Amino acid sequence: MKQKRKVIFITIIVGFVLIVGYIMAFPKWLFPSLYPTYIETIESNWNLVLPIPDSEETLYDTRGGFHGDGDAITELHYYEATDIKQIKALSNDWNSGEDLEIRYFPNRVQDLLKKIDDDASYLFLQGDRFDYIILKLKDEKLTIYESYI
Repeated sequence: MKQKRKVIFITIIVGFVLIVGYIMAFPKWLFPSLYPTYIETIESNWNLVLPIPDSEETLYDTRGGFHGDGDAITELHYYEATDIKQIKALSNDWNSGEDLEIRYFPNRVQDLLKKIDDDASYLFLQGDRFDYIILKLKDEKLTIYESYI
């Protein structure tokens, strides 16, 4: 009888530890509403209200650590014309690729952007200190270049 209680007690403890470990290892999967989406993050960091994309792909990301410093490139795809109009209405400061002069940007932004597409439209915003974001809009694709220091 004591042996049976011991086995049951150990099984309950192991099960409890596994459940707690799973919750700690994968909190985003279990509680997705507690974590902001990429669009919500852009809104809170840059005060830009973007429509919800049809698809999203992270192309490059060196952000991490305690402060979240680093660079990131994310592609958002939109298939509705109203979404594209909403993006264009974010600012009157959109530049065509032909008019954009990358040499005036800080070296960090030049390294992140690398190549200018003449057929695209660009919106450059500078945040506090040395933080930058560049929106590149071409057809149904919005590419977001972020640089945080």
